[in-house]
Amino acid sequence: MDLSLIFVLSLIILAAAFQLLSKRESSSAKNMRMVYGIPEGKVIYSDLDRPGKALYSKNLGISGKPDYIVKSKGRNLIPVEIKSGRAKEPHKNHIMQLAAYCYLVEENYHRSVPYGIIVYSDGVQHRINFDKTLRSDLLATVDEMKRALRHDCPKRTHNYKQRCLHCSFNGSCERCLL
Repeated sequence: MDLSLIFVLSLIILAAAFQLLSKRESSSAKNMRMVYGIPEGKVIYSDLDRPGKALYSKNLGISGKPDYIVKSKGRNLIPVEIKSGRAKEPHKNHIMQLAAYCYLVEENYHRSVPYGIIVYSDGVQHRINFDKTLRSDLLATVDEMKRALRHDCPKRTHNYKQRCLHCSFNGSCERCLL
């Protein structure tokens, strides 16, 4: 079991939780689109101005709610994820979260997704191709998550009480620092 994968998955869960909180305080999806330069095309799904319906994958047993799904002029469906932080390069956990959204869009809309977009708070956008390599990484990560959930508490990969404080497993983790 790769501890870095467990750490990345924990970060994905934390990022999603923080994102949900920030969405409640955000302005309308239209203003967000203008502020962050969301690509041209018709927004067919938004979870920013009101709660969107979660997309579910029967194949992988995962669910999620991208911030936007845009139908481009080329008629591709493009998931867009807005992040409240800044990054010169996208974080691995953000890429995996976007990959999950690409997969969910494909399964729910029955259309191939060529790429997704991560937008950071400074307006920097990263186009992430949903290619065979990223798809394979996603499938391996989901498999690792399922294996980890079937076993005992994973080893802690840090020494920071703050991380334990915000972890969803802190009440049941044998290795919690709190």
